[in-house]
Amino acid sequence: MNLLGRISVFPVLPARIDGLKTIANNLWWSWTPEAQALFVRLDEALWERVYHNPVRFLSVIEQEKLDRAAVDVDFIAAFDDVMARFDAYMSKNDTWFNRH
Repeated sequence: MNLLGRISVFPVLPARIDGLKTIANNLWWSWTPEAQALFVRLDEALWERVYHNPVRFLSVIEQEKLDRAAVDVDFIAAFDDVMARFDAYMSKNDTWFNRH
C-alpha cells in the first residue's frame, strides 16, 4: 500500500516576471507574437516540447532559467513591453461585447 501518494514540485516565478503567469492564463498570448517570444526566449526547446502550451511550460521550466530571466535586462525590457501591451488590451472599454 502506497501511503505517500504523489508530490509535484513546480518552479516559482520570480516576482519581477510573475506576470508571465497572467499572460499564460489568457488566450491573448496566442495572437500576440511578442508574448509567445517571451516563452521561446526562456527555453525554445521546451516551448516546442510542450506544444506551445504556456501553462504547462511554466510548470516544468527549470527554476534557474526563470531566475536568470528575472535579472536579464534584455528579457525584462521585452517582458515590460509585453505586459504594457497586455494591460492596454485588458483595459479597453470600447469592445464589441460592451457595445452589444
